[in-house]
Amino acid sequence: RVEKPIRVEAEKPAPVEMEPTGEVRAKVEKAAAYVTEILKAMGLTDFTLTPRYYEENVRLQLAGEQIGGVIGRRGETLDAIQYLASLVANRGEGEYIRLSIDSGNYREKRARTLEALARKLANQAVRTGRSITLEPMNPYERRIIHGAVSTVKGATSSSTGVEPNRRVVISSTVPPTGGK
Repeated sequence: RVEKPIRVEAEKPAPVEMEPTGEVRAKVEKAAAYVTEILKAMGLTDFTLTPRYYEENVRLQLAGEQIGGVIGRRGETLDAIQYLASLVANRGEGEYIRLSIDSGNYREKRARTLEALARKLANQAVRTGRSITLEPMNPYERRIIHGAVSTVKGATSSSTGVEPNRRVVISSTVPPTGGK
């Protein structure tokens, strides 16, 4: 058996925190108050919501004992709350802010899981010559899949379908190598 070399992924630089403008801070406070109301309506009482200001976006970091339910199935509840909070933050005048909500580093863990899955399936597609269609995903998750597939030699990916049932198809660009 031939050992495959292990490819070390380049570490992404940690996002740089920065001091927000008064306008951005006001928008984020409005969104945070809105999210707090949603969480209270969901029956949560013991949680913290901490804004973190970065160059490319603002993250509302959730922490607490009961917050697993906020994530929902594959992050759907978290995504819905994030979407609504973004609408609240960006209503009206001023600079648009990209707002994300994370709970217990769920988003980072999910991204790593999706990247590993994408590389595994891309290698499988190259080996067998068969295309693989994934389950429907939101645009953020599809972007993670496309990025990971692009690192696999001989593999390509595309999206097909219409929201909310848009899926990624992973295919080979080379003849199959004969594995299973």
